Amino acid sequence: MIKVYFDGIRKQILEELDAATQKISVAVYWFTNEALFGKLMNKLDLGLSVEVIIHNDYINNRESGLPFQEFIDKGGKFYFSSSAHPMYNKFCIIDNKAVINGSYNWTYYAEDKNRENILIIKDEQHVLESFGLEFERLKSLTNLVDDIRVLTKFEVDEFNQLKARDYLANDIIYRAKETGRNDIVDEAFQLAPGNIEVQQRAVDLSLTKKWRLKHSIGTSLMHNGYLIIVPKGKMLPFSNVKIVQTVSDNQRSSAATIHYGENTKASLNKQFAEIDLTGLPPKPAGEAKIKYTVTVDIYGVLRIEKMSLDNGRCAPVTKKITCLLEEVLE
Repeated sequence: MIKVYFDGIRKQILEELDAATQKISVAVYWFTNEALFGKLMNKLDLGLSVEVIIHNDYINNRESGLPFQEFIDKGGKFYFSSSAHPMYNKFCIIDNKAVINGSYNWTYYAEDKNRENILIIKDEQHVLESFGLEFERLKSLTNLVDDIRVLTKFEVDEFNQLKARDYLANDIIYRAKETGRNDIVDEAFQLAPGNIEVQQRAVDLSLTKKWRLKHSIGTSLMHNGYLIIVPKGKMLPFSNVKIVQTVSDNQRSSAATIHYGENTKASLNKQFAEIDLTGLPPKPAGEAKIKYTVTVDIYGVLRIEKMSLDNGRCAPVTKKITCLLEEVLE
């Protein structure tokens, strides 16, 4: 018997784990979900044999992650795959009677954002035997762990086979929403400080305070002109791109001042930064293009980068602008 699921996957896995009476063998690349981990711990308390194979990277093995050492101390068999033999499987064998297999890592990210699938296969003896043999082979390629050395935040990329920071930051946000642990949201922001999407998700899920700009932020133009790049009232975090062009023939640089205020003349707004891009290619007026990339993160840090679209030369500026923010109370 084979059943396929595209939604409510964690619920289905929990139901299958709950029915286990003898042995559970889990091989998943990433494992951060507390409910699934709690079910395995419960089965250890009931005397079942439980084995887990996961990859040894910062998503799985960090101070704020799942307490796998407690799993070991309770009698669970725990294995880390390494960069030499990374284990990307996502399957679970239950009582040698059922297999759960599919795309689904046991994480909040997989449950709450990704489109995933699992197959639950029962009473297919040749399939069960094949998965059982593969699990034993994976154990021979991994390391049985008795005492876990928890990785530090400085090792976040060291053992990473995939791009870990963004995945983990999103996973922490979904975990905070589901468990009510708003205290862990800052960890997500610190892991991926430039990821505006992660910060926006936290705001959308009401996991952090909401802030907006009290004044517009803009850049000076020729003849005392003023281009608003972040409008007044904009909610944080914010990200935007604007394209401008040179105004004179063979213009080799683009100097600008950064202001806050609403006046159409730059000099009548409050200046607080300068940004000067040099090395522009000699071209007729209007043909050399410059891209402004602007972000304001949840902490009120403004980052502006001017980049020549002709040769890639960049000029960045970073400023703390918390004095320009006001909290939005709902």
